[in-house]
Amino acid sequence: MAKFLPTNIDYLIGQRIQQKRKEMGYTAEWLSEQVDISQPQLSRYERGVNKINVAHLVAIAIFLKTPISYFFSDFMGQFDWNDDELDRNWQNLTQEQKRALVYFLQSLSNQAETWKNKSKSF
Repeated sequence: MAKFLPTNIDYLIGQRIQQKRKEMGYTAEWLSEQVDISQPQLSRYERGVNKINVAHLVAIAIFLKTPISYFFSDFMGQFDWNDDELDRNWQNLTQEQKRALVYFLQSLSNQAETWKNKSKSF
């Protein structure tokens, strides 16, 4: 059976998990209990010494109310085909800023729909 060794990507994902966990004021013990993994396993993920199980990463993302893309942002931005400015910057916005941006985008969309309907009537 092949053994999958952790890579730099595993380390970067682990750093993101730890960063978000601390940002939200959770201990590793608390987070591990909430997502039903052992605290030593979470620690190994955060240190990048174990490859993270996708189901565990999804559980962590859901519990932390964080888009899964957040955990990949350190290494995905380097590719030309993944040059999404909004996606990269979204993670740095506060909840209030995110709500304001969504409201602004909805307003633009509604305004565009209004103009579209008006132009049909001519």
